[in-house]
Amino acid sequence: MNWLDTDPALGAAGWPHGWTTAGGPDFRADPRGPDMAAGMETLRTAAGLRAVAWVHQVHGGCVLRAGAPGLAGDADALWTDVPGLAVVGRGADCPLVLVGGSRGDGAAVWGFAHASWRSTVAGITASLMKDMVATGLRAATVRALVCPSAGPCCYEVGDDVRAAALAALGGAATTYFTRRGERWLLDLWAANAAQLVAAGVRHDAITFTGLCTICGGDRYPSHRRCGDGAGRFAAFIADARTP
Repeated sequence: MNWLDTDPALGAAGWPHGWTTAGGPDFRADPRGPDMAAGMETLRTAAGLRAVAWVHQVHGGCVLRAGAPGLAGDADALWTDVPGLAVVGRGADCPLVLVGGSRGDGAAVWGFAHASWRSTVAGITASLMKDMVATGLRAATVRALVCPSAGPCCYEVGDDVRAAALAALGGAATTYFTRRGERWLLDLWAANAAQLVAAGVRHDAITFTGLCTICGGDRYPSHRRCGDGAGRFAAFIADARTP
């Protein structure tokens, strides 16, 4: 499928996953409407998935658990342990962080975080891990992937974003910012990796595609590059044993 990309490391670890390109369905429709359902069905069929669940992303810190296919509610992270149920996030610059691991009994647990700057400041990836660990996920078993998104090379923000990050995340957040002229470059990849590591995920278990949606060409939609006309792409992760 030429509009569906995957990561070799996450695939080698046994996790069915992938993300669409600009050549695939456009996922900017109302998450509650028939156009989104149709796009999700196209993705489900193309990726060979049994069922998919998604959320209405609101740039916040809420995490939900998916118990059935379809729209799970308003949130920026979604996880499940239902065999055969993939969880799907949507983006056009915001990092989508895919996470999968197992409990002590070997049962799989998997999810994603939509890590916009607001959600990152709200600790969305940390909250996703907290919820999954609370149900028995062993952080040491986790593999994580940061999908194509706005990179530290291009993601410019103002003083207000830096101030919000420092207030919420503490002084360590200064390392995520590099000054460029009158603006700051924000490294959302590093910020979310730090939340994973703080939750117990091994450094070497976190993979970055390293693909910037802003400067990396037009393979993936980018709101920063294309404005309000930009589409949305989707990323998913499913049960390692029951795709």
